[in-house]
Amino acid sequence: MNSGLETPFAAILVLAAGVLWWLSAMRSRDLARTLASNFCARQGWQLLDQTVTLAAMWPTRVNDRLCWRRRYRFDFSPDGGNRRSGELILEGNKPAGISAELGDGGRLIE
Repeated sequence: MNSGLETPFAAILVLAAGVLWWLSAMRSRDLARTLASNFCARQGWQLLDQTVTLAAMWPTRVNDRLCWRRRYRFDFSPDGGNRRSGELILEGNKPAGISAELGDGGRLIE
């Protein structure tokens, strides 16, 4: 017998999962922005537009725990005139790597 509660309950669960995912994405974006800004400051570079954009996201395992691996891209200027690209990886809420293209074709990796 169907009590009629299954559909609203499932909808509430889906909505709650969506809200939790959105909150996680916003926290990760803010963390990525802070990490990119700090990285550029350590190098004496300027983070351009103060924006960091999500380039890719996929599930991964870290220490036997399932989490999201997110790749963010950012732009910076080492001298105020040239625009270059950087990239950072977050696994869950922990940084897994950050890199930036250099003028000589190489990459700086931290």
